[in-house]
Amino acid sequence: MVKRCPWATNSPELLVYHDTVWGRPEKDPQKLFKALCLEIMQAGLTFSTVLKFEDGMDAVFRNFSIEFLAGCNQKDLEAFCNDKRIIRNHAKVAAIIANAKVVQTDPSALLDATWGPVNYVQMDHLLTEPPKAVKYKNFTEKFVKEFKEMGLKRMGPITVYSYLQAVGVVNDHLVTCEFHEESALTN
Repeated sequence: MVKRCPWATNSPELLVYHDTVWGRPEKDPQKLFKALCLEIMQAGLTFSTVLKFEDGMDAVFRNFSIEFLAGCNQKDLEAFCNDKRIIRNHAKVAAIIANAKVVQTDPSALLDATWGPVNYVQMDHLLTEPPKAVKYKNFTEKFVKEFKEMGLKRMGPITVYSYLQAVGVVNDHLVTCEFHEESALTN
């Protein structure tokens, strides 16, 4: 029997996400942008809900293409918010479009803002129980500040910490999870 972080067994989507994406160091700006968008969509929802809409959002947002979304306007925003394949939160979709416009000017800036504060090396909290994002508020502050200075929207400490976990800046797989070492080895 595979030992996983407890949250990973709450749905089939979470299981796949945990085993194949979450916590693995990602440094491709396009993939970082998609992860950031998914975390923005999560605010106030379960991540399982976000993952259920992922295929639809991939289709509508053209795999969260920075270039495509940066070219979108108010008319596109309204069309997106009427499409039942996505999470139709106007403020979240508007933030994704605005963030694409920011990131498009220099995609490597997202990489630098994401990994620069930790010198491009994954941090491992060696967790024995699930983390509480509030505990890492001071750690997250420098990232939040950097993202906001870039002009990115909806970048609160909880969203940012979840993003850092997702893209492997921090390895928050429990030490008892079989994927803890695997995430550390991909760094």
